Amino acid sequence: MFKIKTVIMVAAHKKFPMPHSEGYLPVLVGAAKNYKPGIKYQRDDEGENISSKNPNYNELTAVYWAWKNLKDVDAIGLVHYRRL
Repeated sequence: MFKIKTVIMVAAHKKFPMPHSEGYLPVLVGAAKNYKPGIKYQRDDEGENISSKNPNYNELTAVYWAWKNLKDVDAIGLVHYRRL
């Protein structure tokens, strides 16, 4: 049976209660400027990234990060932390 590997990124620029369900990946957008110790989200300033352009591109920095860095994923989704 074919199983689709899906990741739904939850874009946030600060610490916020996140879903703990399988498939959700909290991503700290604009991490080049917004990172603070204790935020244990995936950061959009790791690997190939455009994190420093977050003031202009907003959540698209997470989409770019996923495109360039997530491997073995069939589908990627995005939700904003305030829309959960």
